[in-house]
Amino acid sequence: MPPEPDHIPDGNLLDGLAAAAGIAPDWHEIGGRHHRVSPDTKRALLAAMGLPAGSIGEARDSLERLAGRDRRVLPASAYAREGAVPVLRVVAEAPPKGIVIRRQDGEEMRLSIAGEEARRIDIRAADGCHHAAYEIDLPVLPVGRHEILLDHAPEAACRLVVAPQRCVLPDDIRSGARLFGVAAHLYTLRRAQDGGIGDFTTLGDLCEGAARHGAGFVGLNPMHAQFAQYRDRASPYNPSDRRFVDPIYIDVAAPQILGEAPEVGRMLVGAGELIGALRAQPLVDYPNVWRVKEAVLGAAFAAFEMRSRSQPGDADVQAFEAFVKAGGERLYRFAAFEALSEAHSGEPWFRWDVALQDPASSAVAGFAGAHGSRLRYHAYLQWLADGQFAAAAERGRAAGLSLGLYRDIAVGMAPDGAEAWAGAGQFARGVSVGSPPDPFSADGQIWSLPPPNPVAENPGETFAHLLDANMRHAGALRIDHAMGLQRLFWVPDGAKGADGAYVGYRLEDNLAELALASQAARCLVIGEDLGTVPEGFRDRIAAADVLSYRVLFFERDWPRFLPPQAYPAKAVACVSTHDLPTLAGWWAGAEIAERRALGILGPEEAERQLQEREGEKALLCEALRVPAPADGAIAPLVAAAHDYIGRTPAMLAVAQIDDIVGETVAVNLPGTDRERPNWRRRLAPDVAAIFDAIPEGLPKREAGGGSEA
Repeated sequence: MPPEPDHIPDGNLLDGLAAAAGIAPDWHEIGGRHHRVSPDTKRALLAAMGLPAGSIGEARDSLERLAGRDRRVLPASAYAREGAVPVLRVVAEAPPKGIVIRRQDGEEMRLSIAGEEARRIDIRAADGCHHAAYEIDLPVLPVGRHEILLDHAPEAACRLVVAPQRCVLPDDIRSGARLFGVAAHLYTLRRAQDGGIGDFTTLGDLCEGAARHGAGFVGLNPMHAQFAQYRDRASPYNPSDRRFVDPIYIDVAAPQILGEAPEVGRMLVGAGELIGALRAQPLVDYPNVWRVKEAVLGAAFAAFEMRSRSQPGDADVQAFEAFVKAGGERLYRFAAFEALSEAHSGEPWFRWDVALQDPASSAVAGFAGAHGSRLRYHAYLQWLADGQFAAAAERGRAAGLSLGLYRDIAVGMAPDGAEAWAGAGQFARGVSVGSPPDPFSADGQIWSLPPPNPVAENPGETFAHLLDANMRHAGALRIDHAMGLQRLFWVPDGAKGADGAYVGYRLEDNLAELALASQAARCLVIGEDLGTVPEGFRDRIAAADVLSYRVLFFERDWPRFLPPQAYPAKAVACVSTHDLPTLAGWWAGAEIAERRALGILGPEEAERQLQEREGEKALLCEALRVPAPADGAIAPLVAAAHDYIGRTPAMLAVAQIDDIVGETVAVNLPGTDRERPNWRRRLAPDVAAIFDAIPEGLPKREAGGGSEA
């Protein structure tokens, strides 16, 4: 009999493989319309995970890969909560005789397992086959990340995470205190001696000014590393690497840098005219700002390296070497990527020689050895940035910011950046994170961000490192699109948003990593939960002490605005966000006018939206109990809106600096890229004068929930 032809897999095989990989079979639009995920979408998403299913043979092989993961002697990772008995699953025909526990604190425990201590169970792998396994209760372990080994199979190791039940809530906030803060995109801020962009010294100035006006925290845009070879790529939500800080925020006139060598100061003086011109512009000129800063930083590094060789015991030299050692493999790979990107003139890494596309390859090691000075230079930039970031945070704390800095972590990163290269296998290729169709986007959205691969080895470890990096110098961290803890909407490359599907992640495992990182860093967590939210998701994150994110414009019992008392307590309340118009811009219909000018809206649709806006404006004034602003006097409305969110039970209330100064142009217009200068607009007032513009009535949050003018 001839062999069975290797066709495209039938529905049962494909559906079973997709389900085992976490691909949901269907989804609903906000309006209720039902979508069933097509076979083509399933195959594209599976291929992106490294599970090809273009034929029966491929699908069976991919299913076998997933089944092999299920029948591993030990799972790659396991989770337990603080105070609970961790349960270890061992897949074997006979129970293990001995177990080794290597605790995070360095202590090693050896357990001898009696037969009755191992409970025999049956497991069903992804391919439907059943296997014998045993469950074993381990001793209650301290919070931390531990390693489990078996005497008879030392090659099988399990990363055991013992996590707190909840994330950090500072004692005063848990006891009823509520804080008011301000938020800014750092690049938009000005000061008299900046280099054409807000920098870490500017941030320190902002923190001190905010603290003087009663703020408890200062919120920031994501500070992630961007593309040094392509400085026109400015979106902080589409960075090169979320684990490292963009060195463009370094203040190159800081004493530490100027003091390296006389030529550093001479370079700044020589560039004074250009720097002055950059400082005066209404938009950040990223390429020229970086060109000036990079020249100065290069000279400072050359002098620092001379000092390193002549004075190896120097305090700064020792601090740098300690920073490099602590950065370990992750810092090495980031620096190697930066040097490789320079050598390839910024060409995407997936177009490099195949051997250089693997960060663990001997080719990369050889390149790093031959270009060690460039790797040290990029590590030096990270050291400077980290030190200046820490100093700005300390200035805020010393001035009275009780919570400190409130950082923001993007939901993803660019596919051609350092993080995607360094995390080979941890991210899917050929797909993007996006969102399904909704009233704001009829075709759905595609964000050009590669999603984490749920079938990768130890995804929790990758997530943990990302959290640790972004909680540095912070008292709070906002998780952009927090629904990604449970699911993300994947769209195949070249398809529309409506052709995507939801892919599931392990919510409880991710919350465990989040709680552990939060408690270790003493960092409060906010989950940005706007858009399509899975049923029960908000309840679950609230139980984990992750604050919800509530925006005045969206908190509606349509069409009316919800009253302040309807907001939850475990929340951050704000008027607007970086993806929405400022309050003054919303009142003026500025974003509608922009969309019309760009051809995104036709005249009739623009006029319809403006008429609809008039009704919304009346409803907002009714909710705020203020008259409509006359003659463009927007300040009383801004004050009333922030007093409104100040009267909610929300633990944190935040005002955008853009609203405080009456800015009408948003930093970003969703759905555009180069059509307008997104992520470039600078504020007109100097950071020292910003708080002079605070309208009377902005709240200063105090214990007990009051707000005062």
